[in-house]
Amino acid sequence: MSEPDIGTYAHSLIEDVRAQAEMDGGALHDAFTQLMLEQFCADGHAEDALPVRFKDHGVEISGYGASSDDRCLDLFLTQYSPRADEDHKVDRGDIEAAFRRLQTFLARCLSGQIDKRDPGSDVTGMCTVINERFGRVEKIRFLFITNARSVMRDRPPPLSLQGRPVSREVWDLRRLANWAASGSKAEPIVAEFPQGLPCLATPRTNEDYSVFLAIVPGGDLAELYSNHGARLLELNVRSFLQVRGGVNKGISETLRTNPDRFLAYNNGIAATASRVDFEDLPPGRQLIRRIHNLQIVNGGQTTATIHHAHRNGVDIGRVQVQMKLTVISPDRLDDIVPQISAYSNTQNRVTASDLKANSGFHVDVERIMRTLWAPATPAHPHDTHWFYERARGQYSNAFARESTPGRQKIFKTVNPPAQKFTKSDLGKFTHSWEMLPHVVSLGAEKNFVMFSEELEANPVMVDKDYCRRLVARAILFRRTDKIVAKQNFGGYKANIVAYTIAKLVQATGRRIDLERIWREQDLSPALRAALAELSALIQKVITSPPPGRANVGEWTKRPECWNAVCDIDWVVPPDLEAELTELDTYADDLQLVRRTSPRDWSDLATWGEATGTLDQTQRHTATELAHALANGWDPAGKHVRAGVELMRHARRRGFQQAAGI
Repeated sequence: MSEPDIGTYAHSLIEDVRAQAEMDGGALHDAFTQLMLEQFCADGHAEDALPVRFKDHGVEISGYGASSDDRCLDLFLTQYSPRADEDHKVDRGDIEAAFRRLQTFLARCLSGQIDKRDPGSDVTGMCTVINERFGRVEKIRFLFITNARSVMRDRPPPLSLQGRPVSREVWDLRRLANWAASGSKAEPIVAEFPQGLPCLATPRTNEDYSVFLAIVPGGDLAELYSNHGARLLELNVRSFLQVRGGVNKGISETLRTNPDRFLAYNNGIAATASRVDFEDLPPGRQLIRRIHNLQIVNGGQTTATIHHAHRNGVDIGRVQVQMKLTVISPDRLDDIVPQISAYSNTQNRVTASDLKANSGFHVDVERIMRTLWAPATPAHPHDTHWFYERARGQYSNAFARESTPGRQKIFKTVNPPAQKFTKSDLGKFTHSWEMLPHVVSLGAEKNFVMFSEELEANPVMVDKDYCRRLVARAILFRRTDKIVAKQNFGGYKANIVAYTIAKLVQATGRRIDLERIWREQDLSPALRAALAELSALIQKVITSPPPGRANVGEWTKRPECWNAVCDIDWVVPPDLEAELTELDTYADDLQLVRRTSPRDWSDLATWGEATGTLDQTQRHTATELAHALANGWDPAGKHVRAGVELMRHARRRGFQQAAGI
């Protein structure tokens, strides 16, 4: 990447950090950490990474993450400066000093020297997790992330702590810019095979791709997963795999009892690449030495299970795995790879956020948000858009397409950075409102995976009503986040926010006036005061886990934690009660409509016209409901609300169908 591109990225990153800080009401450094850790998780480079800042003499840490399969324990240290000039650099001494601070923190944490007197603090929770995981994880990583340019070109060598190897990674401005330039893709994976993989080339029928068949030793596959984890999965598929379920148990059993027959029993993996380095052998044979931009599009369970079996002492030396490798022109990767993934996974479904980002739901949200004008406010005296970033980098790319500074200024006026939200944000807004704060507490990616699974089971019709309610929930979530931040509770802000919103929804019976929040683009004083009062009660409950659940972070992920919060005796204040709307029955009404058939509604329209009972508007509503159900859609929100009442009205007048309504 050229220097001008890095300079452009540097300015764009600073703008993103400022917008994040404005949303959070926090410091720029904390906003930078939040952005980086969220992106590391979204791209599969880390799992469950949480920002926790701790600094003392000779020690410093900005966050941590631990993979659910005990593959990796990550400790992060971030360094941010609101500078974008080329002189903003870090040298070897700066980098070594940063890693020493992380190493000292880890050593003191393991020896119990970090102050953990407050059981409800983020630092205490972090130290608890580190002590629990240090001895059993496969590897430990130190990651130094900075928006400065590094002048250190060689990679820092690994170090050892208490007999455990610790790898060290530097993510400077240049590496971050290259990463951002890859769009929705993580850093390309280059897989080396020193012994070579004999392969068979299939006849080439298309200029866009070529296909090779090869046999991969199980040990090589296990090592690849050990080094790259979820990043090894196809660029549009990110799911965190555990050895569970029938398929994985079957694979594990074969590995233990019949490793020689693994090749016969298992379907193998399907993978993609942008380039392959071969070694030619006589007579006309080829060996694969290196695969560039390797991604597994089908066979993630196979790969993860082989890795887990190897970690648990199973001898995989005789395990062989067949691989279909599709080499695709780099300019067609984004078009062809998702299709390969979709068709490859028709039997063993792989569900994750980036694949779902291409589903009709997210495309519809993006389309409507681009044309939906939010009302003017004192902060934004002109109508604005809420920008839904369905894929990473859409906002920056749209901004860059504006050809002049004047047009770029207009773009940000119409699309304020603070009104940008991502698919992971959408999942958090929705599940907090749906009273699933323990699911939100699982982390952005896992929460989104569960949101996607629910969406697949119960598709929704995306219309302007839906998007206005979505924006209202976004405003409720983000304003609550600021309110909680001002309370200075000392930790677990994200969990307190999700639980506070869920408890508010429960206590008010879903009667929060989302239409008012949309109109005013803000919360009323009564609602703000209630959230501040409620959050203090929430904080006490979630930071006081019952015996046997000392880890607050893990406690907040349990349904029992939500049950404890539901039991809080909190009465809606009179001034908030006065502004609550009628009971929001949309969710219940939608379930009733889903149980009906298209014919129920088409017959209703016919009956209404024949009897003169329904006017043209009412018959149109019935027709629209029939059309949506016939196509497998959830009807528009306005039709759901009107349709249920319409059907009840018709049944009172003698209509005989849809007895369930």
